Amino acid sequence: MSYRHALLVDDDPVFRALTEDMILDAGLGSVDMAEDGFDALAKLDAGMQPDLLVCDLNMPAHDGVSLIRSLSDRKFPGKVLIVSGEAAAVIDTVARLARMQGLNIIGSIRKPLTTEALNDALKRGAPARRFGAPGSVAPADPAVLDAAIDRGALIPFFQAKVCMRTCQVSGAEALARIAITHDEYANPVPYIQLAEQTDRIDDLTLALARTVAHHVRDYGVNGEPMPVSINISPLSLTRRDFPDQLAQIIEAAGLSCTQVTLEVTEGHLMNSGPDVLETMARMRIKGFGLSVDDFGTGASNIDRLQRFPFTELKIDQTFTRNVFTDSFARTAVETSVRLARELQLNIVAEGIETPEMWRYLADLGVDEGQGYLMAYPLAPTDFADLLWRGIPLLGALMRA
Repeated sequence: MSYRHALLVDDDPVFRALTEDMILDAGLGSVDMAEDGFDALAKLDAGMQPDLLVCDLNMPAHDGVSLIRSLSDRKFPGKVLIVSGEAAAVIDTVARLARMQGLNIIGSIRKPLTTEALNDALKRGAPARRFGAPGSVAPADPAVLDAAIDRGALIPFFQAKVCMRTCQVSGAEALARIAITHDEYANPVPYIQLAEQTDRIDDLTLALARTVAHHVRDYGVNGEPMPVSINISPLSLTRRDFPDQLAQIIEAAGLSCTQVTLEVTEGHLMNSGPDVLETMARMRIKGFGLSVDDFGTGASNIDRLQRFPFTELKIDQTFTRNVFTDSFARTAVETSVRLARELQLNIVAEGIETPEMWRYLADLGVDEGQGYLMAYPLAPTDFADLLWRGIPLLGALMRA
C-alpha cells in the first residue's frame, strides 16, 4: 500500500471514528477528519496534502457533489474514494461526473463500508508511477519541437501489448517522448498541440515513425516481426499524400506496413468528412491496421465503427480501471467486447493494473492487454531487454 495520508470527509462522527480505524488498519500512516465540504476545503487551502480523500455525498453543508466540483477546480492531485448511503445509481453518476471533471476516482462504495470493500478499493487504486508530474506540464518550446523533428530528440518509449490467451508479449505501442537532457523528457502533449497549430504535425509523426521503425526492425515476438502501434493526429488523416509518405518510411526501414497499426482517438473523428475516409481507406489498402483508441469516450460510437475501416478497438482505461466499482464502466466494457467481436475487430484493453482486472478481461474474451501490471512504457534498450527476458508475472497470471 503506497498511501501515506488520508482526509475523511463525512458529517457522521460515528462513521468517521469507525472508518478512521479501518483506514489505519489498511496501512495508511495518518488520517485527518472533516465534517463537511467547507471544512475539507479549508484544510486543503491551509496546505494539507492528502494523497487519498474519502468523502460522503449527503452532507448538510457543502455536500459531496459540490466538494467534487471544488476539488476539480483546485486540480486536486490525490485519489478520491466515494462512500455514501445514497442509491447505487446516484453514487455511480457522481463518480462518472468526478472522472469527467478530471479527478482520480478509485472507487464508489455504498454504505455500510466494510473492511474488505475498503481494502479492495485501495488495492486497485494504489498510486502507480506515471509519466510526468500532475499539474507540472510546461508550455511547449518551439526550439524543442524543432529538435524533436530535425535533430533526433524524439524518443519512442514502448509499452508491451500482451496476448490475454497465451500471456506472451504480442506487440507494443510506441509512445512519443521528447528528450530535453540525457535523462529528462518533456511531456509530449503540448508539443503535439504546438505541432498541430504550426502545421508540423505530419513532420512530427513521420519523424516518430522513422525512429520507431529503426528500433522495431530489431524486435521480434514468438519468432516473428513484432507488431507496433503508433498514434496519429486526425489532421494527418486529411492529407492525401500522408499514406504514401508513411508507407515509404516504414518500408525503407525493412518493415511491412502490415506490422504497423495506426491509433486514432475516437472523439477526434466526430466531424470527419470524406477526406478522412479516403485517407483511412488508402491506409488499409497499403496494409496498415487502424485502431479506434479510447473507445467509449466519444459520441456515436457504433456509427464510427460502421463508417471507418477499423481493424482494432481499444477500450479506454477509464472504463477498464473501474469495472469493479462502477456498473456503467462494467457495462461499457462488456458491450464494447460484444460489439467488437461481432465486427471481427481485435480487442485491446488499456489500463490493466491488477490480476483481478486481468482475469476478468481474459474471461470476457479480450484479445490483448496493456497496463502497468505487465509493463510500464520503456526506453528502446529496456524494452529490448524485456523481450529477451520476458515478463515473469505472466506465467503466474496464466496459472491463476
